[in-house]
Amino acid sequence: MIALLLLLAQYYCVMHPDRQSPTPEPCPVCGMRMVAMPRARYETYPVDLRVTPTTSGARLRLSVRHGAAVVRRFAIVHERPMHLFIVGADLEFFAHEHPAPQPDGVFMLDVSLPGPGPYMAIAEFVPQGGAPQTFQQMFTTGEAFARPAAPALDAAAKTVDGVRVSIDATPVKTGEANPLVIHLDDPATGAPVTDLQPYLGATAHLLMVPIDLTEAIHGHPDEQFTGPGIAFTPLIPRAGRYKLWVQFQRGGTVSTAAFVVEVP
Repeated sequence: MIALLLLLAQYYCVMHPDRQSPTPEPCPVCGMRMVAMPRARYETYPVDLRVTPTTSGARLRLSVRHGAAVVRRFAIVHERPMHLFIVGADLEFFAHEHPAPQPDGVFMLDVSLPGPGPYMAIAEFVPQGGAPQTFQQMFTTGEAFARPAAPALDAAAKTVDGVRVSIDATPVKTGEANPLVIHLDDPATGAPVTDLQPYLGATAHLLMVPIDLTEAIHGHPDEQFTGPGIAFTPLIPRAGRYKLWVQFQRGGTVSTAAFVVEVP
């Protein structure tokens, strides 16, 4: 049935392109009315990444190419034309940024970094009329690339900005769309947090990477989940150790909690 609905899909949500329907109904995630799907060109859009070290970090310039031309028109997905994650090679540094488009079509970002070293840039965007794209490339601001030691497992609850964040990743297995559940509670009373604000068009965001940074999984909550907590359904390509970051917004403050789990 799901495969048949996808085959018949003629409308999609510009905020959540994976939500599709044969009719222009409201998106089950954000409530926006779906729009007609353009004829997508399933081709790769190469990205030219240029990095210039600065006194406090780096300046990143990203240009999306289609043939010899720089792409200038993008779909707005989760309120931005481009989402850029930057992860340190040691998995300690994490940033979720949104480069600003320039008049020449190049995206630019000045980012503060903790020090010279190798980092992974992970960009997501949807060219107008094209398919969703993910770009991933290592860069360094001075230090040589080296494989750091694997981080220790860390699934313990964290208290961040007055919220206790805990996870249940035990159902997650490779090749299966099982829920990874996040619980947000008051650390004093244990009561669930109920005053979350939408952050970039979603209740929360998840980025999950293997410790060798060879892939990246960016996910949003499954609004069909009926149990307590917030559920993501990441599709994990292979077994191993993964670090994940959960982001949510409350009282105008965006909070981030990090965990390290083993996926069987």
